[in-house]
Amino acid sequence: MEELKYDFDKYIEALKGTDTKFKRKELIDSIKELIYIFDTIAQADGVELHYLKSKEIIDLTKENVSEDDFLEAAIVYLENAKNIIGEYLDTKL
Repeated sequence: MEELKYDFDKYIEALKGTDTKFKRKELIDSIKELIYIFDTIAQADGVELHYLKSKEIIDLTKENVSEDDFLEAAIVYLENAKNIIGEYLDTKL
């Protein structure tokens, strides 16, 4: 656990030195990774998940993403993560 904390602290320190565009990408990638982890667990248990759909995530493909567009897309990804986690856990009750 100590090694994990050390690596995490190094990651956060390195992240501090990056620009906002990079931090935005890191946040979205982390949320996508969380979704992927739960999707993989659900698939292994034979649970079919359903994803919320929204055009807001398409805005992340624009050249210059506004703060509003980024926040809206991040919320869509977070709501999807919450939904699939809940959907998976419902099958375990």
